[in-house]
Amino acid sequence: MTTKKYADEFYKKTKSIRNIMVEKMFSDYVLYRNGKRIGVLFDNKLLLISTENLKKIFPNAIEEKTFDWGYYKLIQIEYNDNFELLEKAIITTYDDLYFQKDFVTDISYLFKVNRSYQDSITKIYNLHITFLRFCYDKGLLKINPLDKQDRILHMNFLNNDLTESGTKIFYELYNKWLVYTDKNDDKTDERIINTKMLEKYYLGLNDKMKI
Repeated sequence: MTTKKYADEFYKKTKSIRNIMVEKMFSDYVLYRNGKRIGVLFDNKLLLISTENLKKIFPNAIEEKTFDWGYYKLIQIEYNDNFELLEKAIITTYDDLYFQKDFVTDISYLFKVNRSYQDSITKIYNLHITFLRFCYDKGLLKINPLDKQDRILHMNFLNNDLTESGTKIFYELYNKWLVYTDKNDDKTDERIINTKMLEKYYLGLNDKMKI
């Protein structure tokens, strides 16, 4: 059994970690990040799902035998109020389990919502050709999403489709590009092929993320 006091104190320590949630389950509490299970507060102890990289951080961690989570093995995390170590453990567990499979964006959505407007479809298609070619040339995508005729081959992107640099800036770069190209005027055709603006956004994000 885990006390509410322990759960509340744990949450206060970790609430600054993005998308952390603690949810009561019977007499204990399940720990989630981005809606996915990564561990449990059990008998006033933190147990995280054992992963290869987590075990490197805690090589002497004890596997919990009394808590059954199917095929997952859980290990007890001793962090002694070291918040940086706790944060590292939580992020490492999540990344090992889920990060590569996390959904980044679905560009087909824009085609679906504009399917009745042919002019908009053409514009959307062309601005994505510019964006995807730029991202591949800059090493943000592992595989070229365009064929030799510049036809878009991939509409859905996961973190696994991105390079290490891509996971840091692809999503934000994409949003900036959509905002910039979301105008219909006499410069629309120039705007959707303006790689100089993409380069400006790219360099700014590089500097921000220190890539």
